[in-house]
Amino acid sequence: MSAARRPLLPGKRAVALRVSRTNDHITDETQLHARSFTLSSDRKRLKISTSGSCALAGNRRNTDWQSTFDEDIAEAYVEPASRRRYVNSDNNNRTWVEDGRPQEYLYEFMRLKGRRGLPETCRFCSSGDDAGYRCMDCFHAGLKCRSCFLHTHERLPFHRFEIWNGDCFERGHGPTIGLSVAVGHDDGSRCSIGKVARKFTILDTGGIFMYDIIFCNCEKGAPKRLQLLRAGLFPATARNPRTAATFRLIDEHEHLAAHGKISPYEHYSALERMCDAWRVSIPKSRLKSWTRIIRQSGFVTMLSRGGRGCFQDGVATTKGGQLAIACPACPREGVNIPDSWQTLPPEKRWRYRLMLMLDANFRLSNLRRNSTEDKGLHTGLAYFVEDGPYLNHIAKYPKQEDLSSCSGFKAMSTAETKDATGLRATGVAMCACIQHEMIRPRGVVDLQRGERQCNMDYAALSAAQDSKLDRLYSYDIACQWFLNLYKRIVEMPEHLRPGAGCNLAYAVPKCHCKGHKIDCQCFHSLLVQLGVGTEDAEGIERIWSLINHSAGATREQLYGHRHDTLDRRMATHNWEKTTGLGKYLHGRLETEEEKLVQLEAVHSEFTALLEPSNKIPTWEAEVKAWELEKLLNGGRLKDGSQRSPYWRERRYLKHSELMLKLAEQERTSGAPPIHDTSATACVDMGIRIEQKQRDIVQLLTSTNKDAPHIIKDIQAKRMTLQRDLLQFREVQRVYMPCIAAVLSVSAGERAGDIETETVYLPSSLSSSKRANGCADGLVEKEDAMREAQCFAALEEIRSIQRGARQLATFRKANIRGTLASGRSFDAQKRMAALTKKAVETYRAGRQALLRIRGHGSWETVLQVLDEKRDVKSIASDIFATDLSADLVSNTDELATSAHTDMKRKRGKHGLKTADTVFSTSDFFMSWIWRVSGAFNETDDDEMDGVLRIEWLKSRARLERSREQVQLLKDSRERTLLSLEYEANEWLGRASGWASASPDLAEGISAYCHAQALGRRRLAATFTALWATKAFHGHPRVADRIDLEEDMVSDSEDEDDYGLEDTVRTLADLPPPRPGMRDQPPTM
Repeated sequence: MSAARRPLLPGKRAVALRVSRTNDHITDETQLHARSFTLSSDRKRLKISTSGSCALAGNRRNTDWQSTFDEDIAEAYVEPASRRRYVNSDNNNRTWVEDGRPQEYLYEFMRLKGRRGLPETCRFCSSGDDAGYRCMDCFHAGLKCRSCFLHTHERLPFHRFEIWNGDCFERGHGPTIGLSVAVGHDDGSRCSIGKVARKFTILDTGGIFMYDIIFCNCEKGAPKRLQLLRAGLFPATARNPRTAATFRLIDEHEHLAAHGKISPYEHYSALERMCDAWRVSIPKSRLKSWTRIIRQSGFVTMLSRGGRGCFQDGVATTKGGQLAIACPACPREGVNIPDSWQTLPPEKRWRYRLMLMLDANFRLSNLRRNSTEDKGLHTGLAYFVEDGPYLNHIAKYPKQEDLSSCSGFKAMSTAETKDATGLRATGVAMCACIQHEMIRPRGVVDLQRGERQCNMDYAALSAAQDSKLDRLYSYDIACQWFLNLYKRIVEMPEHLRPGAGCNLAYAVPKCHCKGHKIDCQCFHSLLVQLGVGTEDAEGIERIWSLINHSAGATREQLYGHRHDTLDRRMATHNWEKTTGLGKYLHGRLETEEEKLVQLEAVHSEFTALLEPSNKIPTWEAEVKAWELEKLLNGGRLKDGSQRSPYWRERRYLKHSELMLKLAEQERTSGAPPIHDTSATACVDMGIRIEQKQRDIVQLLTSTNKDAPHIIKDIQAKRMTLQRDLLQFREVQRVYMPCIAAVLSVSAGERAGDIETETVYLPSSLSSSKRANGCADGLVEKEDAMREAQCFAALEEIRSIQRGARQLATFRKANIRGTLASGRSFDAQKRMAALTKKAVETYRAGRQALLRIRGHGSWETVLQVLDEKRDVKSIASDIFATDLSADLVSNTDELATSAHTDMKRKRGKHGLKTADTVFSTSDFFMSWIWRVSGAFNETDDDEMDGVLRIEWLKSRARLERSREQVQLLKDSRERTLLSLEYEANEWLGRASGWASASPDLAEGISAYCHAQALGRRRLAATFTALWATKAFHGHPRVADRIDLEEDMVSDSEDEDDYGLEDTVRTLADLPPPRPGMRDQPPTM
């Protein structure tokens, strides 16, 4: 059905727009403006008009819409308010083209290439000279004669200008028309006896300029380098400079490099093109001079911002880390925490503990170049550690292999040490604060060959060397790193060793924790660490993403130059974090307080259900003792184990344990042996032969089965298998007398080579032959071995999937280039092959169990394995941030009002259901991750274990949320105290030193007061912001309808165009969405 439309204005067309309520910003909390829809008498047209206001869902007395308006559904579909839609801004490019604007704009561009109809004689003077000079940098300056142009640009030598030659404008050059640059006199005047430096190169934001510079040659004239600096020009060399750059160009480059990812080479290339786009008369390259200027000016800037310009020998007396920007929200002794913090017991000092995170980045590598030695100007004074002591420490470990016993990291044991040939540094290791993601002073080191413990130890201890506070370190492989850390600390330089009474703790970041073994997660997860709040400790990955854009530029830089560049990038990062702390801490505290209320309700409900058992006091005492023992013993237990109250031991025996148990049973049974090979060894031999057969079949079905080395491998395996099978048949005839008849019947039935021959273990026989044709206990032995085989295969699958997850994460973050990508792809293929092998092993073991046991309750644990559905990485940490999925889905009593408040969360592509939010097993976790403690087991002991662990996890979530609220409040308070402390420090430096000249003393005082004022203004802004409620978007009911709207205006002020009396067809309306009012329209 076609829509009846109003006549469109010329050049306009109809477009589909989303129409919502007229007022998304609710000014009255009880009223909400809305539109009404009225059908015409023929029921073919719809009239849309703006009605008055209706009451919100909660006020039933003020409206008659409540009979069909579902309050709960509307509550679930609350969306953040979106801005009003405007025809011009939403479809600007289309309307711009359709209205013929490109042609119009093109004409104006072409008009600007000429003299625009201006008079040919100068209108700024009465000389009557030709007006042929125009400035490209002055705003709307018009045309001037030569004398007028020289008069107005005497102090503007770096403005670009053009000269009319009778046919067109061509680029002008200052020296050709008499412009020059004078330096040396602070008032800008020229020295009467000045000395001219011909063809001096000056770099400015508008390009590259060649000028004759007049230096002051008075009796008290300063050196040339100082004259240039006082004129706002940074010289490329201190001795007889011939090149300089303006301060505004240097400032522009720092912003572009830090935020626009531009390198010095790219910036200089742009300046060359700005000088001459035809590249006909480009000046001699000054790229090296430009690079030197950037480096030296950056050093001076860091010195001034570090307050070193306020001291007489500020550069020489600068100490390590003084040029770094310290985190104002982290605890600092004598600055923002009480002096009595040391008197508190260890379990209460967590509020004043440093929480640090470690990581390595292999994107920031550096090539080894044969050149002169290059030392960083501020290496050791900011973020990178001092080279000498660090390299001396690394020299003690010419070879250090960090072997990993935690699954998920074995696959990476060699991945991080490859491709080191020709590299001076394979990457960078960093230490940053967890809460505020600011890089620690002297917390960055170079990696010489992979992510070795000696490198990470130095970064971790150097980042906190000036602090006596307790520390918590978060590291991807903290479970391996901390094992022998105390032994390695003894070998560290004395100034880096933690002081007496300094307690250390360790944890694994939340996202990386998923790649560890379950028992490792239970010991090192952040959720079980006292005093860490709800931080994820993954912020260092976000830091890398902001610094990695410098990887290309720093890869080929000299060693010291690279340090200087990265130090400046890190300084920019820390300053951005400092100025953003107000907004960062504003919203997080309110969100965490709301979450705390919900978690308290959830935990209270859960606790109430379990109170009749009287076990909660015991559980709580157990976990508190465990937490305190870890805290007092440096993040470990007294017995050196990793036992955890959050971990339940497996209920099955490993293969080696089972073999020992069965052998011991045979030895103590008293029955005389009937063969040198025991019955247990006989069954084990048969199972191993089946595995070898599956290995050969996998090679025959691989994609590279025709490769010579694969063919050779298959032939060797077949020969070995043939020998093993003959040996097995001899033993088999002793323990399975019926096998002779079975083999005679099946003789000649083999479909292929030796790998297709049936082994005929008891599970392959009929039940009657198993009962009468096998030795006593042989079937039971195979049953136990098959069960162990299934569990071992599942453990292998889990281990491989954890490793695959870590490899994928490492590959995405660090692998670049064809060679490295190919290697990582090969590693993934090998993992896929190992997974397939484990899957086939599990299926074979389960099929044998099914033939022996038949169908039964055991199948609820060892289920049918679907490779596509079940074989996947664990999708969530065992410590999810919300209540356990299994309790929500299996215990109806827990889904009470507190859970109703948390039922729906908004995702990127729409609303997530409660199942998704609460991590149900169907969505997050395959059953293979739950076989050792499935909730559907009905015995009392098993349920008691499940409920205990789930209650402990619920308690841990609540405790961490409480800690997070307190940590955020402390961060606010410490930020304000730090800013005031720094402001007072700057004011204390304002007096300079006694022998300083008056003009220098005035500059020092002005700079110090400006720094103090800026910090106090920042503190005042934070205070005012934190006094308001954080903005999370205006809530509104998702009651939107797609309609066909006429585009009748090209004005940006489109609020003036009303939608009253607009008529549309009923067919254009979609069916009502859930939560919409679905009563029939009024007539």
